[in-house]
Amino acid sequence: MDKVSEYISKVRKLLIESADELTKEKVLKWTSGVKCIGVSVPKIRQLAKDFNVEFSNLDFSIICEIADQFFIEECREEILFSIFIIAQQKKNFNKLDWKRISIWLKHIDNWETCDQLASNVVTPIIVKKSDLLKDLFELTKSENKWERRFAVATAANINHGGRAYPKETFWICKPLLTDKETVVTKAVGWAIREISKKCPEETFDFLKENLKIIPKSLLKESSELLSDEAKSEIYDMKTSYT
Repeated sequence: MDKVSEYISKVRKLLIESADELTKEKVLKWTSGVKCIGVSVPKIRQLAKDFNVEFSNLDFSIICEIADQFFIEECREEILFSIFIIAQQKKNFNKLDWKRISIWLKHIDNWETCDQLASNVVTPIIVKKSDLLKDLFELTKSENKWERRFAVATAANINHGGRAYPKETFWICKPLLTDKETVVTKAVGWAIREISKKCPEETFDFLKENLKIIPKSLLKESSELLSDEAKSEIYDMKTSYT
């Protein structure tokens, strides 16, 4: 057995030992059909933290190979474990290329792993390497709904921590305003709400410019944090279009 396989076996054993049926039932209620064994996020985070402490000298390339295998298997707990151990390797993020991330994305099949990968790994990379925004934008054209959601979830997260990227956020959100998948439009509303906290005027202008195409439900979600005056004005304008 090679080293990567040894680490994978060790992690799987730890995850199985930490699993319980109640957690599995809860997970399956809000991520129906996902492959899981039933380990809570806090437990997975702790296991990842312990792993990084125990194997602090492990080369980042080995960690990525472990993640590669876990993503291929498409088990929720293994994917989350991979995300959390990589998230603790920020000093090595410059070694993580978009090609590898794109391959991982092909194995995402639920909102939880999608959003965790976006927030914990890709957002910090995008913030430091803004040229990758064009790759993120390309995902808005994907036939895979989880890749489209991933693009918007990342757009939401780049506006956390005191940051504000209105132009970039609206650029990514606009092609998805009329998306047919709820998991995508929910994330669009989330991203627009996030930027509206810091840039309410720009958000108002964006919504106003797209009133003809944005569905009423998404308009309501997106404008939720705007002032009552702004919401009233924009709802009145939307009514005049219908």
